[in-house]
Amino acid sequence: PDIQSQRMAEGKTSSGDADPLIEIQRKKVVLSRQLIQIKGQMQMKQRAAKGTELTIAEIKTIPEDTQTYRAVGRMFLLTPMPEVRKGLKDFLDETLSDIEQLKAKEKYVEKQAKSVESELKQVEAESTGG
Repeated sequence: PDIQSQRMAEGKTSSGDADPLIEIQRKKVVLSRQLIQIKGQMQMKQRAAKGTELTIAEIKTIPEDTQTYRAVGRMFLLTPMPEVRKGLKDFLDETLSDIEQLKAKEKYVEKQAKSVESELKQVEAESTGG
C-alpha cells in the first residue's frame, strides 16, 4: 500500500492532520467500551451485595455464642459472631457505596457518549454538504 492509503487508514489526511470524523468515531468506541466495563463492574458489585445480604439474613438466626470462622488466605480464624456480623455489614456498606459511585460514573460517560454522538452527526452533516 502507498503512503496516502496508509495515512487514510490511520485516520490522517495528506496534510498530516487527523480526520475529525475518525477521531470522533474513536472517542465513541472508547466511551462505549468504558460503558460496557462500568456496567460489568456494577453487575459484579450488585451480585456481591445480594450475596452479602443473604448471608446477613442467614446468620441473624444463629445464636450469638456460636463459634464462627473467617477465611484468611488458606486458613480459618475463630471469630466472634458480632465481629462476623460487623464485617459483613461493613462489606455491604462499602459495596453499596461502590455501586453508587459506578452509577454516577455511568451517567457521566453516557452524557459524554451523547455529546460525541451529536458531534459525530454534526461532522457527518458538514462533510456531506448539509
